[in-house]
Amino acid sequence: MGTHPGRSGRASAVTPSERVLEHGRVSVVDVGSGPPLLLIHGLGGTWRNWEANIPGLARHHRVIALDLPGFGGSEPYAGEVSVARYVATLVELLDQLDVLEATIVGNSMGGLLAMETALVRPDRVTATVLVSSGGLPLTSWRHQRVLIPQARLVNRLLRRPVCRWALRRSQLARVLLGGQVFFDARSVPPELLSAALDGLGAHGFAAALDAGSDYDARVRAPGIRKPTLVVWGRQDPLLPVEMGHELHELIRGSHFEVWDRTGHCAMLEHPARFDVRVTSFIEELGSQRPAS
Repeated sequence: MGTHPGRSGRASAVTPSERVLEHGRVSVVDVGSGPPLLLIHGLGGTWRNWEANIPGLARHHRVIALDLPGFGGSEPYAGEVSVARYVATLVELLDQLDVLEATIVGNSMGGLLAMETALVRPDRVTATVLVSSGGLPLTSWRHQRVLIPQARLVNRLLRRPVCRWALRRSQLARVLLGGQVFFDARSVPPELLSAALDGLGAHGFAAALDAGSDYDARVRAPGIRKPTLVVWGRQDPLLPVEMGHELHELIRGSHFEVWDRTGHCAMLEHPARFDVRVTSFIEELGSQRPAS
Protein backbone atom coordinates (compact mmCIF):
# COMPACT_ATOMS: atom_id res chain seq x y z
CA MET A 1 0.00 0.00 0.00
CA GLY A 2 1.25 3.51 -0.83
CA THR A 3 1.96 5.90 1.97
CA HIS A 4 1.65 9.62 2.32
CA PRO A 5 4.81 11.69 2.66
CA GLY A 6 5.70 11.62 6.31
CA ARG A 7 2.28 10.15 7.13
CA SER A 8 2.00 12.98 9.67
CA GLY A 9 -1.06 14.64 8.21
CA ARG A 10 0.88 17.73 7.23
CA ALA A 11 0.37 19.05 3.73
CA SER A 12 3.28 19.98 1.50
CA ALA A 13 4.62 23.53 1.41
CA VAL A 14 3.51 24.10 -2.19
CA THR A 15 2.08 27.56 -2.81
CA PRO A 16 -0.03 28.45 -5.86
CA SER A 17 0.43 31.57 -7.92
CA GLU A 18 -2.11 33.50 -9.95
CA ARG A 19 -2.41 33.69 -13.71
CA VAL A 20 -4.84 35.92 -15.60
CA LEU A 21 -6.51 34.19 -18.52
CA GLU A 22 -9.21 35.37 -20.89
CA HIS A 23 -12.03 34.56 -18.49
CA GLY A 24 -10.28 35.82 -15.34
CA ARG A 25 -7.87 34.75 -12.60
CA VAL A 26 -6.73 31.14 -12.24
CA SER A 27 -4.86 29.63 -9.29
CA VAL A 28 -1.91 27.53 -10.51
CA VAL A 29 0.93 25.50 -9.02
CA ASP A 30 3.97 25.23 -11.31
CA VAL A 31 6.99 23.44 -9.84
CA GLY A 32 9.82 21.13 -10.87
CA SER A 33 11.50 20.55 -14.21
CA GLY A 34 11.42 17.86 -16.84
CA PRO A 35 8.65 16.51 -19.08
CA PRO A 36 5.52 18.54 -18.21
CA LEU A 37 2.56 17.07 -16.36
CA LEU A 38 -0.78 18.88 -16.21
CA LEU A 39 -2.87 17.67 -13.25
CA ILE A 40 -6.64 18.23 -13.46
CA HIS A 41 -8.83 17.70 -10.40
CA GLY A 42 -12.32 16.27 -10.42
CA LEU A 43 -15.75 17.70 -9.74
CA GLY A 44 -15.69 19.28 -6.31
CA GLY A 45 -11.90 19.26 -6.21
CA THR A 46 -9.08 21.79 -6.26
CA TRP A 47 -5.37 21.63 -7.03
CA ARG A 48 -4.91 20.39 -3.47
CA ASN A 49 -6.31 17.01 -4.52
CA TRP A 50 -2.77 16.50 -5.89
CA GLU A 51 -0.93 17.98 -2.93
CA ALA A 52 0.38 14.62 -1.75
CA ASN A 53 1.72 13.88 -5.25
CA ILE A 54 3.30 17.14 -6.36
CA PRO A 55 6.60 16.80 -4.42
CA GLY A 56 7.21 13.26 -5.67
CA LEU A 57 6.23 13.94 -9.27
CA ALA A 58 8.25 17.17 -9.34
CA ARG A 59 11.46 15.18 -8.82
CA HIS A 60 11.18 14.07 -12.44
CA HIS A 61 8.72 16.44 -14.08
CA ARG A 62 7.53 19.98 -14.40
CA VAL A 63 4.24 19.70 -12.53
CA ILE A 64 1.36 22.08 -13.25
CA ALA A 65 -1.83 21.83 -11.21
CA LEU A 66 -4.68 24.32 -11.37
CA ASP A 67 -8.00 25.13 -9.85
CA LEU A 68 -10.49 24.88 -12.69
CA PRO A 69 -12.65 28.00 -13.19
CA GLY A 70 -15.28 28.16 -10.46
CA PHE A 71 -13.25 26.00 -8.06
CA GLY A 72 -10.76 26.85 -5.33
CA GLY A 73 -9.04 30.15 -5.98
CA SER A 74 -10.04 30.46 -9.65
CA GLU A 75 -12.70 32.83 -10.89
CA PRO A 76 -15.79 31.24 -12.43
CA TYR A 77 -16.76 31.65 -16.05
CA ALA A 78 -19.20 34.38 -16.93
CA GLY A 79 -21.86 32.85 -19.13
CA GLU A 80 -21.88 29.35 -20.56
CA VAL A 81 -19.93 26.56 -18.89
CA SER A 82 -19.00 23.71 -21.21
CA VAL A 83 -16.44 20.97 -21.70
CA ALA A 84 -15.14 22.82 -24.77
CA ARG A 85 -14.60 25.96 -22.71
CA TYR A 86 -12.67 24.08 -20.03
CA VAL A 87 -10.45 22.56 -22.72
CA ALA A 88 -9.82 26.00 -24.24
CA THR A 89 -8.80 27.27 -20.80
CA LEU A 90 -6.35 24.39 -20.33
CA VAL A 91 -4.74 25.07 -23.70
CA GLU A 92 -4.62 28.81 -22.95
CA LEU A 93 -2.85 28.06 -19.67
CA LEU A 94 -0.29 25.87 -21.45
CA ASP A 95 0.28 28.68 -23.92
CA GLN A 96 0.85 31.19 -21.14
CA LEU A 97 3.29 28.84 -19.39
CA ASP A 98 5.16 28.18 -22.68
CA VAL A 99 4.37 24.46 -22.55
CA LEU A 100 4.10 23.01 -26.03
CA GLU A 101 3.03 19.51 -24.99
CA ALA A 102 2.15 17.83 -21.70
CA THR A 103 0.99 14.54 -20.26
CA ILE A 104 -2.45 15.24 -18.84
CA VAL A 105 -3.39 13.46 -15.63
CA GLY A 106 -7.07 13.76 -14.74
CA ASN A 107 -9.22 12.43 -11.91
CA SER A 108 -12.97 11.99 -12.34
CA MET A 109 -14.21 15.05 -14.29
CA GLY A 110 -10.55 15.88 -14.87
CA GLY A 111 -10.21 12.61 -16.77
CA LEU A 112 -13.08 13.64 -19.02
CA LEU A 113 -11.26 16.92 -19.75
CA ALA A 114 -8.00 15.05 -20.38
CA MET A 115 -9.72 12.82 -22.93
CA GLU A 116 -11.36 15.73 -24.73
CA THR A 117 -8.12 17.70 -24.85
CA ALA A 118 -6.36 14.68 -26.37
CA LEU A 119 -9.10 14.52 -29.00
CA VAL A 120 -9.41 18.15 -30.04
CA ARG A 121 -5.82 19.28 -29.42
CA PRO A 122 -3.67 16.17 -29.87
CA ASP A 123 -0.74 18.42 -30.77
CA ARG A 124 -0.64 19.60 -27.13
CA VAL A 125 -0.91 16.18 -25.48
CA THR A 126 1.88 13.64 -25.01
CA ALA A 127 -0.22 11.05 -23.17
CA THR A 128 -3.11 10.81 -20.73
CA VAL A 129 -3.50 9.23 -17.31
CA LEU A 130 -7.15 8.72 -16.37
CA VAL A 131 -7.90 8.14 -12.68
CA SER A 132 -11.46 6.91 -12.08
CA SER A 133 -12.36 9.07 -15.04
CA GLY A 134 -15.69 10.61 -15.78
CA GLY A 135 -17.11 10.61 -19.28
CA LEU A 136 -19.42 7.61 -19.44
CA PRO A 137 -23.08 8.64 -19.07
CA LEU A 138 -24.32 8.30 -15.50
CA THR A 139 -27.60 6.65 -16.40
CA SER A 140 -27.88 4.02 -13.67
CA TRP A 141 -30.71 4.22 -11.14
CA ARG A 142 -28.18 4.75 -8.36
CA HIS A 143 -26.55 7.69 -10.13
CA GLN A 144 -29.80 9.33 -11.18
CA ARG A 145 -31.79 8.82 -7.98
CA VAL A 146 -29.10 8.77 -5.28
CA LEU A 147 -25.59 9.95 -6.11
CA ILE A 148 -26.28 12.97 -8.32
CA PRO A 149 -29.06 14.41 -6.11
CA GLN A 150 -26.88 13.73 -3.06
CA ALA A 151 -23.94 15.57 -4.66
CA ARG A 152 -26.11 18.59 -5.47
CA LEU A 153 -27.42 18.65 -1.90
CA VAL A 154 -23.94 18.47 -0.38
CA ASN A 155 -22.83 21.30 -2.65
CA ARG A 156 -25.75 23.51 -1.58
CA LEU A 157 -25.09 22.79 2.09
CA LEU A 158 -21.35 23.40 1.88
CA ARG A 159 -21.88 26.72 0.16
CA ARG A 160 -23.22 27.90 3.51
CA PRO A 161 -20.42 29.24 5.71
CA VAL A 162 -21.77 27.58 8.84
CA CYS A 163 -21.76 24.14 7.17
CA ARG A 164 -18.23 24.61 5.86
CA TRP A 165 -17.12 25.68 9.32
CA ALA A 166 -18.76 22.62 10.90
CA LEU A 167 -17.12 20.26 8.40
CA ARG A 168 -13.71 21.75 9.10
CA ARG A 169 -14.24 21.44 12.84
CA SER A 170 -15.47 17.84 12.88
CA GLN A 171 -13.14 15.01 11.95
CA LEU A 172 -16.05 12.59 12.29
CA ALA A 173 -18.07 14.55 9.72
CA ARG A 174 -15.12 14.58 7.33
CA VAL A 175 -14.61 10.83 7.68
CA LEU A 176 -18.32 10.14 7.11
CA LEU A 177 -18.47 12.37 4.04
CA GLY A 178 -15.11 11.06 2.83
CA GLY A 179 -16.53 7.56 3.03
CA GLN A 180 -18.66 8.49 0.01
CA VAL A 181 -15.46 9.09 -1.98
CA PHE A 182 -12.57 7.06 -0.53
CA PHE A 183 -12.16 3.41 0.38
CA ASP A 184 -10.98 4.41 3.85
CA ALA A 185 -11.15 8.15 4.55
CA ARG A 186 -9.31 7.62 7.84
CA SER A 187 -6.17 6.70 5.88
CA VAL A 188 -6.01 10.18 4.33
CA PRO A 189 -4.16 12.70 6.54
CA PRO A 190 -6.70 15.09 8.15
CA GLU A 191 -5.47 18.26 6.45
CA LEU A 192 -5.50 16.65 3.02
CA LEU A 193 -8.91 15.09 3.67
CA SER A 194 -10.28 18.48 4.69
CA ALA A 195 -8.85 20.11 1.56
CA ALA A 196 -10.24 17.35 -0.67
CA LEU A 197 -13.75 17.74 0.73
CA ASP A 198 -13.71 21.53 0.87
CA GLY A 199 -14.05 21.76 -2.90
CA LEU A 200 -17.45 20.07 -2.73
CA GLY A 201 -18.86 23.48 -1.81
CA ALA A 202 -17.46 25.23 -4.89
CA HIS A 203 -19.66 27.76 -6.66
CA GLY A 204 -18.80 26.17 -10.00
CA PHE A 205 -19.94 22.69 -8.94
CA ALA A 206 -23.48 22.61 -10.38
CA ALA A 207 -22.53 24.17 -13.71
CA ALA A 208 -19.60 21.76 -14.11
CA LEU A 209 -21.84 18.80 -13.29
CA ASP A 210 -24.34 19.91 -15.93
CA ALA A 211 -21.59 20.43 -18.52
CA GLY A 212 -20.11 16.99 -17.91
CA SER A 213 -23.47 15.24 -18.04
CA ASP A 214 -23.72 15.92 -21.77
CA TYR A 215 -20.44 14.15 -22.51
CA ASP A 216 -20.49 10.60 -23.89
CA ALA A 217 -17.15 8.79 -23.89
CA ARG A 218 -18.75 5.90 -25.78
CA VAL A 219 -18.77 8.24 -28.77
CA ARG A 220 -15.66 10.32 -28.04
CA ALA A 221 -13.08 8.00 -26.46
CA PRO A 222 -12.55 5.67 -29.47
CA GLY A 223 -10.98 8.63 -31.28
CA ILE A 224 -8.14 9.00 -28.77
CA ARG A 225 -4.78 8.14 -30.33
CA LYS A 226 -2.51 9.10 -27.45
CA PRO A 227 -0.90 6.59 -25.06
CA THR A 228 -3.29 6.21 -22.14
CA LEU A 229 -3.04 4.71 -18.68
CA VAL A 230 -6.36 4.04 -16.91
CA VAL A 231 -6.23 3.56 -13.12
CA TRP A 232 -9.35 2.60 -11.16
CA GLY A 233 -10.14 1.80 -7.56
CA ARG A 234 -11.78 -1.58 -7.12
CA GLN A 235 -13.91 -0.11 -4.33
CA ASP A 236 -14.76 3.19 -6.08
CA PRO A 237 -18.11 4.19 -4.52
CA LEU A 238 -18.90 6.80 -7.20
CA LEU A 239 -17.87 5.26 -10.52
CA PRO A 240 -17.84 1.45 -10.35
CA VAL A 241 -14.88 -0.44 -11.71
CA GLU A 242 -17.00 -1.78 -14.58
CA MET A 243 -16.86 1.75 -16.00
CA GLY A 244 -13.07 1.52 -16.00
CA HIS A 245 -13.20 -1.71 -17.96
CA GLU A 246 -15.54 -0.11 -20.49
CA LEU A 247 -13.36 2.98 -20.89
CA HIS A 248 -10.28 0.78 -21.37
CA GLU A 249 -12.07 -1.11 -24.14
CA LEU A 250 -13.06 2.15 -25.82
CA ILE A 251 -9.51 3.58 -25.93
CA ARG A 252 -7.43 1.50 -28.31
CA GLY A 253 -4.11 0.38 -26.84
CA SER A 254 -4.77 1.78 -23.38
CA HIS A 255 -3.28 0.21 -20.25
CA PHE A 256 -5.71 -0.62 -17.47
CA GLU A 257 -4.99 -1.18 -13.78
CA VAL A 258 -7.41 -1.90 -10.94
CA TRP A 259 -6.09 -1.09 -7.47
CA ASP A 260 -7.40 -2.92 -4.43
CA ARG A 261 -8.38 -1.08 -1.25
CA THR A 262 -8.85 2.04 -3.34
CA GLY A 263 -11.84 4.30 -3.87
CA HIS A 264 -12.36 7.23 -6.24
CA CYS A 265 -9.03 9.06 -5.76
CA ALA A 266 -6.11 6.64 -6.15
CA MET A 267 -3.62 9.51 -6.10
CA LEU A 268 -4.73 10.61 -2.62
CA GLU A 269 -5.25 7.14 -1.21
CA HIS A 270 -1.91 5.69 -2.39
CA PRO A 271 0.22 8.71 -3.37
CA ALA A 272 3.66 7.08 -3.33
CA ARG A 273 2.48 4.20 -5.49
CA PHE A 274 0.70 6.62 -7.80
CA ASP A 275 3.76 8.83 -8.26
CA VAL A 276 5.95 5.84 -9.12
CA ARG A 277 3.40 4.47 -11.59
CA VAL A 278 2.90 7.75 -13.44
CA THR A 279 6.65 8.35 -13.63
CA SER A 280 7.34 4.83 -14.90
CA PHE A 281 4.53 5.09 -17.47
CA ILE A 282 6.05 8.25 -18.93
CA GLU A 283 9.57 6.77 -18.84
CA GLU A 284 8.30 3.70 -20.70
CA LEU A 285 6.84 5.94 -23.40
CA GLY A 286 10.14 7.78 -23.71
CA SER A 287 12.07 4.55 -24.14
CA GLN A 288 9.73 3.50 -26.96
CA ARG A 289 10.32 6.67 -28.99
CA PRO A 290 12.89 6.40 -31.77
CA ALA A 291 16.09 8.32 -31.14
CA SER A 292 16.25 11.60 -33.03
